[in-house]
Amino acid sequence: MRRIPGGSGLAIALGAILFSSAILVPLSFDGITRTTIAFGGPPALTLAVTMTGRSITPSEIHVPRASAVRVEVKNLDGPRDGHRLKTSGQQYDVDIAVWGGLTKSDTFLTAQKPGRYPLICSIRGHVSEGMVAILVVD
Repeated sequence: MRRIPGGSGLAIALGAILFSSAILVPLSFDGITRTTIAFGGPPALTLAVTMTGRSITPSEIHVPRASAVRVEVKNLDGPRDGHRLKTSGQQYDVDIAVWGGLTKSDTFLTAQKPGRYPLICSIRGHVSEGMVAILVVD
């Protein structure tokens, strides 16, 4: 049997390419494709949340239980004032950092158990200054 010079190196290189393709290609999908893969379909609804001063609007948001929900967070403050919207108690939580004047979005999966859950700005001191809303899972 004739041996190909550098054959084992070629096999290692091909293996590395295949492995990296399997890992990196899924990470390059856009948000909707990731949402479909992670949650089994597109979001059930889209929420518009505004953060300004030390308030989150609306202050109470109703969502269906066990549903994918896309949240679009708009920061109406100046460019130096960042906010960070954070959910808790959901099946898949979000933590969205957004600088003043910008809008960012992400998708989360609501809790299976109905209830009232906090929706906060996780920047230090903002909760104590009133940056809290309620996420009501129906």
